[in-house]
Amino acid sequence: MSISKDKQFYKFSLYGFFKNLKFFDPVLLLFFIDKGISYSEIGILYAFRELVINIFEIISGVIADVFGRKRAMIGAFVSYLISFVLFYSFANFWGFMLAFLFYGVGDSFRTGTHKAMIHAYLVRNQWLDIKTRYYGMTRSWSQKGAAISSLLSAAFIFYTGDYSLMFLFTLVPYFFDLVLISSYPSYLNGNKSEGWSTILLDFKKHLVALYQSVKELSALKALVLTSSFTGYYKAMRDYVQLIVTSLSASLLLSKSFSEEQNIAIYIGVTYFLIYWLTSFASKKAFLFEKYLKGVKNSLSQLQIIGYVLGFIAGMLFLFDYYLFALLFFSCIFIIQNLRKPLAMNYITLRFDDDLMASVMSVESQSETVFTAIFALILGILVEVFGLGWGITSLSVVLIVLSLLIRRLKI
Repeated sequence: MSISKDKQFYKFSLYGFFKNLKFFDPVLLLFFIDKGISYSEIGILYAFRELVINIFEIISGVIADVFGRKRAMIGAFVSYLISFVLFYSFANFWGFMLAFLFYGVGDSFRTGTHKAMIHAYLVRNQWLDIKTRYYGMTRSWSQKGAAISSLLSAAFIFYTGDYSLMFLFTLVPYFFDLVLISSYPSYLNGNKSEGWSTILLDFKKHLVALYQSVKELSALKALVLTSSFTGYYKAMRDYVQLIVTSLSASLLLSKSFSEEQNIAIYIGVTYFLIYWLTSFASKKAFLFEKYLKGVKNSLSQLQIIGYVLGFIAGMLFLFDYYLFALLFFSCIFIIQNLRKPLAMNYITLRFDDDLMASVMSVESQSETVFTAIFALILGILVEVFGLGWGITSLSVVLIVLSLLIRRLKI
């Protein structure tokens, strides 16, 4: 069945495109280092962001399902805009904690909610049989946005040399997304309640129904399968900036460029190529579901492959093979974007449609738990032993745990 690219398809796609125009993202780790933040403190900041998301995640999904998904999304982008202003305004650890507080609230109200809106749209149009492909195609636009964002970010850094300005520039696309979300059709709001007495009653019923859905061991295993690798990916992804920095120092593009300009060019080209490849991977994820004989098997095998790639990248970095380390590290991004459409399909097969925003939020919350743990551990490992040993050690532990879980069928 072919996909009908109607107006809402392009709205979903543009949402992802603008959402990933985060000009600070390719240089976030370098921004913190430039401000004098240690790797351990960076690990704490990342863990704090995930903790905030974790606290608000389930309640945000319930609020979205009960009060309306559009309202939740609008609130998320307002919170994002505040966080970007705070990142630009502060230059210390505690200021960044406050900025991450608002960023985490925004993430918690956005992630599962928008997936639930796409799912509701597919249900309305009776297109559930193509949901992996549909979600993969709309998600591919978010990766294209990230690719273009990388080039623009590199250009901004090259000419300004100021990492902080990236947060101000990001205000523009996020304001566009705020307007775009406001234009979504009202039926994507979900079956929200009217009147406080009805709202409180539905809120209670919703929490009970959600608890009944996720309390089973099989449901919890499904959430862990879809979210654990994402936690690993999110904890690892910014460290590609250190690999790129090492590569730019060993292979100068031009002696006439400053160190920051050399890094900016490497960062821009690297992230552009990575995200262009992940855009293609996301679009073609449905083919892996067929090739690996089922969505669950696909998720499991891609997860172990991703951990192995991380181990190889860490070892290559240890022996100063920066270019090859970067290539293997980049493959983790591709694995993540092959898994995400598959993960959405797997989750939507197992839970009730009326609870989808809440379930997606629980799944996102599970991601934040893993991300917080891995980010904190990795930050300490990098601080004490260096980047190569940090990546290698974490990857080995996860490879062993994954193989044990598969062997013991836990």
